[in-house]
Amino acid sequence: MYKKWIELGLAKGITDLEVYAVRNKSLKLTVYQNKLDQHVQSDVEVVTIRGIYDNKLSTVRFENLSDSNVSAFLDQLIENAKSLTVVEPAIIYEGSESYPEVKDELFDFDAVPVIKKIDLLKTLESKILENPKCTQVQTTMYQEIDTETTLVNSKGLNLSRHNKYAYAYAIGVFKEDEDIKTAYDIKLVKDFNLFNAEEMAEATVEKGVAKLGGKSIPSKAYPTVFSNEMFADVLEVFTSIFSGEAAYRNLTPLKDKVNQKIALESINLIDDPLHPDAHFKTGFDDEGVACAKRYVVENGVFKGFNHSLKTASIFKEVPTGNGFHGGISVTNFYLEPKEKDFDALIADIKDGVYITDLIGLHAGVKTVSGEFSLQAGGFKIKDGKLDHPVKMIVISGNFFDVLNQVEGIGNDLKFGLSGVGSPSVYVKSIMVGGEA
Repeated sequence: MYKKWIELGLAKGITDLEVYAVRNKSLKLTVYQNKLDQHVQSDVEVVTIRGIYDNKLSTVRFENLSDSNVSAFLDQLIENAKSLTVVEPAIIYEGSESYPEVKDELFDFDAVPVIKKIDLLKTLESKILENPKCTQVQTTMYQEIDTETTLVNSKGLNLSRHNKYAYAYAIGVFKEDEDIKTAYDIKLVKDFNLFNAEEMAEATVEKGVAKLGGKSIPSKAYPTVFSNEMFADVLEVFTSIFSGEAAYRNLTPLKDKVNQKIALESINLIDDPLHPDAHFKTGFDDEGVACAKRYVVENGVFKGFNHSLKTASIFKEVPTGNGFHGGISVTNFYLEPKEKDFDALIADIKDGVYITDLIGLHAGVKTVSGEFSLQAGGFKIKDGKLDHPVKMIVISGNFFDVLNQVEGIGNDLKFGLSGVGSPSVYVKSIMVGGEA
């Protein structure tokens, strides 16, 4: 079908043409107070056609296209190209020399009865409510995703990928005296049988109860350890500074720092599309460029930007396989772990802070300068041990200063759903605003 569209477009005078189609099937279930609250299913195909007409690259996007109306959309693409005044590199990619093999884990979630998925949520909710400090479960959710992607173009490229997964979580509300906290723990699986409601409930309760009884601490600079999840969230916010698009638009301080030292030698930031511990793996980006493992920062040295076809052309670089969703994104981006376990990481800290919660990660961060000021919570570290919960604090500093003040890196690498991962990280000094 797509090849017919390409032939039609070429007959209309389009020089090169590409069809990028994504079919996304999903199921969403929510339970509240032991009753099914939502049951939403969708099956949508979104097709993007990119074409070069009169040396200008134009795009049209639509849902559930059929042969009967594709001609009109191709005419629209041509009209869009005629109206373009900003001329950027017009590239339809001929393909990479080779592509990595990706072994898809395609569990048949449809074969699992819906009632079994609902029972998972009901059990998860009830197990969390068994804890006396849990006053309610705000929501319990199950989400199932099945995505098929096809990329075909007039230069002979014909690629596809298929991904299936599901995740579930419950948000518990925990109370002790007047102190109220919420907590959740997301479980993502490629096989429904890997869900365990009791273990998921236990993890949620443990997180929620641990937060209770928190108090503030005096304002000053503290040795600070970020949990693996929180440092991954910080890295995620700053991934844009490693983008060729940001360099092109002067929105990154790294523009003129390729092959320069920007962090300690212990810092390795890697983009690895096939990392065995990551939730998702991909062999090519949305432009058809093969993805491959590469060091963005190696031994503290910035090795170069992530590029799409457009920015690679502008900077006369090789595309890196990071052209996603019409822009530039990382695949599986992470801080390389070291050997220390968590207890060893905090053993020498006499008076410090362990950060397990950050709020305002987008509003409180200035990616261009690296500055951040974030509301935080966690635990006091006293004499090498976690002491008591900490709340009502604000941590502030600069991302690049942090990369140059890392005292220790843990061995507990964990990837988030975003594809960004990190181990726990010990930073020599972070300014903490707490009690006056």
